[in-house]
Amino acid sequence: MPIISIRPVVLIVEDEFLIRMSAANAFDDGGFVVLEAEHSAAAMLIATDQLHIDLLFTDVNMPGPMDGIELAEHLFALRPLLKVIVTSGQPLSRTIGHLAARFMPKPYEFLGLCGAANRLMAA
Repeated sequence: MPIISIRPVVLIVEDEFLIRMSAANAFDDGGFVVLEAEHSAAAMLIATDQLHIDLLFTDVNMPGPMDGIELAEHLFALRPLLKVIVTSGQPLSRTIGHLAARFMPKPYEFLGLCGAANRLMAA
């Protein structure tokens, strides 16, 4: 069932449970409605059901039919107002400049996530 909220909605896509949980807690504390997926296939199911998503926060490397950049490209094509934060422990092998996106290398500070997200969404 779709979530309707006046708070911004973030979809977190991260296969590492503890990282996903920590990011979810940080975004929740920052006033976001949090949706979670452990891989791109689950994220696509959520995005199909969810009417509104403001921000995609995705890891690059994860199991599933798409990596995080491919997922971001697909969702951005469907939702051109979507903002994206891509994260990875490795340097990006592809550009994300064609997306409304920002790269946050791992490890990142969970306390800084909402600030980065809010700045990206305000741009």
